[in-house]
Amino acid sequence: MSSFSVFRSLVPRLGARYSSHATVRQKTLTDIKKLYKAKEPLAVITAHDYITGRIADSSEKLDIILIGDSLAMVSKGYASTLEIPFDDYYYACKSVLRGVNQKFVIADLPFGSFEASVSQCVESAVKLMKLGKIGSLKVEGGFEHGEQIKRLIEIGIPVTGHIGLKPQQFNAVGGYRVQGRKAQDAANIIKEAEYLRDIGCSMLLLECIPHKVAQYLTEKLDIPTIGIGSGPGTSAQVLVQADLLGMLDSPTAKFVQKYMNFHSEAVNAIDHYVGDVKSGTFPNIETHSYPIKEEEFEAMEKILQQDH
Repeated sequence: MSSFSVFRSLVPRLGARYSSHATVRQKTLTDIKKLYKAKEPLAVITAHDYITGRIADSSEKLDIILIGDSLAMVSKGYASTLEIPFDDYYYACKSVLRGVNQKFVIADLPFGSFEASVSQCVESAVKLMKLGKIGSLKVEGGFEHGEQIKRLIEIGIPVTGHIGLKPQQFNAVGGYRVQGRKAQDAANIIKEAEYLRDIGCSMLLLECIPHKVAQYLTEKLDIPTIGIGSGPGTSAQVLVQADLLGMLDSPTAKFVQKYMNFHSEAVNAIDHYVGDVKSGTFPNIETHSYPIKEEEFEAMEKILQQDH
């Protein structure tokens, strides 16, 4: 058979393979905006590796996956988001994206990857966007990073702003504190939000600001707001997946709702496994083992005897 004939015989199978993939369509920014205009509350959770990406993508109801730089703490064990190198975050994104096929994805620009200059910001952003499947990049900050944000939008990269508590700047505000409790501080947050909207941000993440301020902002702006620790009046809510699943045994913030205690259940499951191993009930010969025909085993023994 000629090489052309072989190729032609493969075409139907290749076509079937690609057509089956084509039935799975990843959500786009247009889909998110349609839900927002329909006043549908949006649900967002983070993912930090392939497994959590798969879990999030498997949810029929979830709208958005955020590859938050919070993975530095919940997945990599750093003390803050400031410490993770860009390459560590980049490879974490690659891992998450291998598990995502359907959800809209927002990825962070981690600390140190965009602040120095517009060119540094563009270089980091392009590297992340070339991974595919990322629909928007999130930049912490407002006025101070305006030039970087504007340039990303100019070259066609949708940007999600991040104001209120900015974890990448926690040293400057004395720790992880609620922002905007004083009138002037709240007014500054609103002005920053308007600025980010005006320069073209597609969405805004509002972290740890008073719920009335977050609701006021959401009603005033014409772009979706994503709240975390900012009350129920935002367009969307986001939680760290490790927090909502109870993956860690450490305390969580006031605004976190824990929907299961994965850590406790996982430890119990491991203890159960260890007990089965020590008692000899795992592995079970019938259930967990692979057989060999008796004649084959005897033939093996004869071969070994002959070799000696």
